Amino acid sequence: MTGNLSETQHLMRINVGDKRLREKGKLLIIGSCMDRFPKIVNDFSERNGGQAVLQLCLEETHVNQAGFKIGSIVKYSSISEITALTIDGSPHCVQLHYVIDDVKRHFAPELVTKHFVVEKGTVHEISSDAVRRSRHLSKIQKMITLVE
Repeated sequence: MTGNLSETQHLMRINVGDKRLREKGKLLIIGSCMDRFPKIVNDFSERNGGQAVLQLCLEETHVNQAGFKIGSIVKYSSISEITALTIDGSPHCVQLHYVIDDVKRHFAPELVTKHFVVEKGTVHEISSDAVRRSRHLSKIQKMITLVE
């Protein structure tokens, strides 16, 4: 279960206590659209001694199902860190960032979460604060108004 896209497992088809997840202890969840950027996925999968890589499309899987599965994986496989890597601008992919922060906030405060998006082939790190604020359109509107 490396960054080699042919070896990447689908989030909804892997057992929450799979040995490959437990052995790594760190998880990279990618949006399925990331198959367009195999080098980026591979680079991320090899960070920090390697991460288990799972892929997911939230256009196909309901966000609540994915959230329950991710929360279960965190607990059953003793995951200490989750990184989300998705395409920027996708209304489906952004939900993955929301879900991993929700898992941290409600069920696993010790969990380290990291957020990255790819825009036109360039990787951008996104803070958890930006993820949280993006859920609230009124806050975004106030920030835009302040800048104008």
